[in-house]
Amino acid sequence: QIVDSAYLPVHTPTIKKKEYHSSILFPTKSKSHRFFLTTFTAPTKCHQCTSLMVGLIRQGYACDACGFSCHTTCVEKAPQDCPVSSQQKKAALCLDPQEGMGTAYEGHVWIPKKAGVKKGWQRALAIVCDFKLFLYNMDEEKDSKPNVVVSQVIDMRDGAFSVTSVWPSDSIPVRRKEMPRMFKVTASQLSVPGNRYSVPILADSEDDKCEWVGVLSDLHKMLRKSHCRDRSVYVFREAYDSSLPLIKTTQTAAIIDHKRIALGNEEGLFVVHVTIDEIIRVGDMKKIHQIELIPCGQTVAVISGRSRHVQLFPMSALDGRKTDIHKLEETKGCQTMTSGTVCQGARTCLCVARKSQVFCYELFQSKEISHRKFKELRIPTSVQWMAIFSEQLCVGFQSGFLRYPLRREGIPYRMLHSHDPTLSFITHQPEDALCAVEISSIEYLLCFRSIGIYTDNRGLRSRAVELMWPATPTCCRYNAPYLSVYSENAVDIFDVNSMEWIQTVPLKKVRPLNSEGSLNILLSETIRLIYFKNKMTNGDELVFPETSDNHQKQMVQHLHSKCRYSFRVPTGKGKPPTGL
Repeated sequence: QIVDSAYLPVHTPTIKKKEYHSSILFPTKSKSHRFFLTTFTAPTKCHQCTSLMVGLIRQGYACDACGFSCHTTCVEKAPQDCPVSSQQKKAALCLDPQEGMGTAYEGHVWIPKKAGVKKGWQRALAIVCDFKLFLYNMDEEKDSKPNVVVSQVIDMRDGAFSVTSVWPSDSIPVRRKEMPRMFKVTASQLSVPGNRYSVPILADSEDDKCEWVGVLSDLHKMLRKSHCRDRSVYVFREAYDSSLPLIKTTQTAAIIDHKRIALGNEEGLFVVHVTIDEIIRVGDMKKIHQIELIPCGQTVAVISGRSRHVQLFPMSALDGRKTDIHKLEETKGCQTMTSGTVCQGARTCLCVARKSQVFCYELFQSKEISHRKFKELRIPTSVQWMAIFSEQLCVGFQSGFLRYPLRREGIPYRMLHSHDPTLSFITHQPEDALCAVEISSIEYLLCFRSIGIYTDNRGLRSRAVELMWPATPTCCRYNAPYLSVYSENAVDIFDVNSMEWIQTVPLKKVRPLNSEGSLNILLSETIRLIYFKNKMTNGDELVFPETSDNHQKQMVQHLHSKCRYSFRVPTGKGKPPTGL
């Protein structure tokens, strides 16, 4: 049995009651407009503030009578008269230089195709809005509309932002006759000297190119004069030498301490000591799919092998000590796991999902691995995400999230109330669950493939405004208070409290390796292990060694230990291990 949470007369402290009962949720009586929440299928600007209505669905409101369109947050500011006169509508291009809000320029350009500029050019709509350059792909048909999914975003607040014409010395493989019409926009990528990300752009004419370069340069100067604060929170560092063979096939990772990283790949589980270039192989496991460090129980759990079993072993094994590895037989074929504590930290739990089942184990601290299964849960459909919140197991599945009590027996509660009409759209179309975030004890953020929704502990909507993704996400990771949303061409960072979109990381083909999203694999031409360093925290979670692409370095096996290696340029009789 699944029920809605009991009614509790509480309100989320982050929202005012006035906003909660605004025209966004209910028809507005004070205005003559007939506003309806709308999903726009092409990039659309707000008629009130001129900024883009970014998102995949439900981006804003449109008047059914006059077509006036605006953000959810701009509905109350819209002119009362319907239809809106042309004098009352803000110009299509209107920028507030103090706030940086609004659209400054737009036009059609050409950008490199997905396979690179050598394969030709892709038609695109370029919009300069909110001091960002948005690029939307278009079909090559004459009257085609641009896709609502943002192809690329470049933030002009980036410290390395620049716009210049393209010259032969830039070594971009294009035809000579295209060169006069080309310019490039550059931003930072990794925090190493000279590591920049540039997008070559082809204008329709040389005059158009000069116009684009002039507009972007002037806006960048305006931005610098206004001393607009840098809102970015992450800088990106290479965690270890990209020439380490293990990195190329890494599927999962974990930070053990500030000097050690655990890497899981096809060959097994390895601990890399980043400061002394020492590597330890843990056990003889193969195909590591997920690593879960459980400090409270001094235990490590991994999903490994073709059969995808959960295996447990003490954390002392990470130091190279020989220990017993305990396999949980009934977890065969599992897809994910999560751990946490209940009873105010007195008990350590491990929850393992296998299709639509979840096995809950209590782990005991002792010299040997000890556990007991205390609960087995049935989920309505296959589990897509899990985490332990406030002594409850939160489970995400298609078009829904449930909270299961762990301390006691009890029925699960829906995190989307079945009687809230403003949330019914989620159940009308299949929506993959990406993750949930516990904002406070009475508010949650539920992240689906196309949108993010705030609900209270009854499952009712807590905020009228929804979180909008610029591009279709592949996954989400949360490291309080920042949500990282991964897509094909970038990682977008949101502050879950203020709902601000504060940073775009222009890293293509990047994938998170741990639950916080601090360790990532960059699947570029040179595969790299990337660490997202939070600028707001004191000290480093990880020591950063000097990295190089020295391909002479190899994993050299120690003479007296088959599980220990040094990563260095080999000397003497040291031989790299086979298969690594």
